[in-house]
Amino acid sequence: MNPPEQPRGNFVMNLNFKRSTNAKAPAITGRVSTPEDPTVEYSFEAFDKKKNGEPLIDSSGNPYWIGPVDMNRSLRGALHAKPEDGTHFVVIRENGFRIFKELPDGSLNPEYANLHPDQQALENAKPCFWGNWTRTAADPVLDLAAFDREPGRYGPWASGSTQHHQAKDIVKEALPKGGRRSRSSQPEAAAHHEPFMDETGPDHTI
Repeated sequence: MNPPEQPRGNFVMNLNFKRSTNAKAPAITGRVSTPEDPTVEYSFEAFDKKKNGEPLIDSSGNPYWIGPVDMNRSLRGALHAKPEDGTHFVVIRENGFRIFKELPDGSLNPEYANLHPDQQALENAKPCFWGNWTRTAADPVLDLAAFDREPGRYGPWASGSTQHHQAKDIVKEALPKGGRRSRSSQPEAAAHHEPFMDETGPDHTI
């Protein structure tokens, strides 16, 4: 049985070029929209360090990125806005369910190299990044997924989509047949939501 098709919003991640000259700058900037209104996009930024400069690492030693989503639609609104703690923020992780072709340092991943070409294709079809968008108590958390794209004029970037959280049995049905999960665990910075695993989200250009 094929999983039901869900509406999807947009999710775009950009590498923040200011991070090389400003240690307090977010590592990632981007924009995101809801499945209900994908054309209305909101800016977000995600940091890789705590306020004291320590890197954001979960209890399993995996990095993650976290930061606010700006929900203001006007300058006047933004100037008078009073952010509410615990609302409208994203948490982004590398996809621990994917075996990447390359290790973080750019060298070839031996685990990937030992896979059959068909299995490599299955791994390549999985998102590079996934996460959650926590909104308000009245709005459900949204799942995020993004794929690396060819570098643009501003450097590396990724894009994908947002959707409502799927039950585990639906996610399992959506996994590429023959796919496997890596053993790396996920951070507890937000509720643990398994990612949706296909690349049907919009492909933005910058």
